[in-house]
Amino acid sequence: MRFLFKTSYGQDIALAKHGGHVLWYGALVVVLLAAPWIVSEYWLAQLTFILIYSIVGLGLMLLSGFTGQFSLGHAAFLGVGAYTQAVLVGVGVPFPIAILAAGLLSAAVGVVVGLPALRVKGIYLAIATIAFGFIVVEVFARWESVTGGNAGMHVKPPQVFGVSADSDLSFYFVCTATTRQTK
Repeated sequence: MRFLFKTSYGQDIALAKHGGHVLWYGALVVVLLAAPWIVSEYWLAQLTFILIYSIVGLGLMLLSGFTGQFSLGHAAFLGVGAYTQAVLVGVGVPFPIAILAAGLLSAAVGVVVGLPALRVKGIYLAIATIAFGFIVVEVFARWESVTGGNAGMHVKPPQVFGVSADSDLSFYFVCTATTRQTK
């Protein structure tokens, strides 16, 4: 067992607590950057999904890990952000602005849901958040003119500074950069 004597707040909030963490985080970064050339297309797609869902996991970790609250409707916030970004890119808003707006709208929806939810905790918070999740699913399914209904919607590949992420490789790197920025 390793005990670290902390002498500053900076040591407490540091991502890497000791040299072993630096080694393993460094190895993870190297593997993620090399993955497109060492794994098949299928596994690259799976890694892309892992990167996307890791952002959701970070949000859920903040809620559950730091506050002890339990949310079952967390995927609804992912959906709100995803559809916001897709709709904005579809009408011609640049990708970086659309993704920022999607995050802000998801946060605003979180505040709207969170304010009444402050009065409940435990199983009742889980019930309230899963009810919100069901409502969002129904809105997405029925608002066909915006979301495409159950068929979903087609989204143009992201473009950043004139460079289009229209291949699996480039989209993987967009997801890697986005995930890295949120941590």
